[in-house]
Order: sequence, then C-alpha cells, then structure tokens
Amino acid sequence: MYKEFNPNLVYQYSMWLQGYDLFSLGPYPCAVKSTNPQSKILVEIMLLTDSIVEKDIFQIEMNAGYYYTDIFIQNEPVGIFLYEEAKNYPPVQHGDWVKFFGH
Repeated sequence: MYKEFNPNLVYQYSMWLQGYDLFSLGPYPCAVKSTNPQSKILVEIMLLTDSIVEKDIFQIEMNAGYYYTDIFIQNEPVGIFLYEEAKNYPPVQHGDWVKFFGH
C-alpha cells in the first residue's frame, strides 16, 4: 500500500521501542500501549519529505482506526500511529512484523 509513497519516505533507523505490543490485523500490524513495560516492538523511523504525502498517510491511518500521538525517541518527537486496544487480534509475540509476516 505504501509503495506509492516510497519516493517521499526516507529511512532513518530502526529500534526496539519498549512499552508496546504488536498485533496482526491480517495484512497490516497494529501497535497498542502495553501494560507490561518489558513488551517491545520493532519500529522504523522514517522522514516524510512531502507535506501532501504526510497528510495522505495521516488520513489513511485515521480511516483505518488508528490514532496519532507524538512520543520522544532519543530526545526527539516522533509520530506514531496506535490502536486503542487489541480486541481479539492475534499477537505478534516477538514484536517484529517482518519476521511475523515472513518477509
């Protein structure tokens, strides 16, 4: 889905983010704040280079049921899209979507 946005996404780095759980929505993941501070997910920090693309992605995520919030990573604000709750979605036990999805 995001391949069309690739020219405007610049990979910065990946890291493990503690305090979150990852779940499968089928073709896409969703992250939620965890009650277990030891839980962690693998995130990729991307720089968006086009404000129109940024707005398009924001709208897609909002329409899919995510909410947006800023968190601080390495003392810098970083936006993240989260779900309020996991409901009955299957957990991604190890927190790595690519490993879970088999890519």
